[in-house]
Amino acid sequence: MANIDQHPAGSFCWIELHTSDQDAAKSFYRALFGWEAHDNPMGPNDFYTMFNLQGRHAAAGCTLRPDERSHGVPPHWMLYITVANTDAAAAKAKELGGKILAPAFDVMDAGCMVVVQDPTGATFCVWQPKKDPGIGIAHVASTLC
Repeated sequence: MANIDQHPAGSFCWIELHTSDQDAAKSFYRALFGWEAHDNPMGPNDFYTMFNLQGRHAAAGCTLRPDERSHGVPPHWMLYITVANTDAAAAKAKELGGKILAPAFDVMDAGCMVVVQDPTGATFCVWQPKKDPGIGIAHVASTLC
């Protein structure tokens, strides 16, 4: 599989780097994987980088927010999992002992997400797609597999 237009529920659909140095990360992943970096403004002096390979989204990256840094959150990769309904997924995660770190919220018209921490402390996001299903390429060299 290479090109993806839709992800089945329960599958990984997005990977997002949270870093302390976004420019250095862009250079590193360009050299390592051949990813092209495209910056999208998110506010004053803030941008969201889309990493593309073969013209399709392979991953994304952003700078750690000040509140994350003040709480000692290190640079990390965040994984997103496709769900049919974020509210239902959040309720099920909570029922199973998970913690909701950020309740369901819309990401413009792209989709709706929830940030979840499992009972062991691992954090991930669930994603209910609207206009954006997630990564558009996977299971080939230099992509999620």
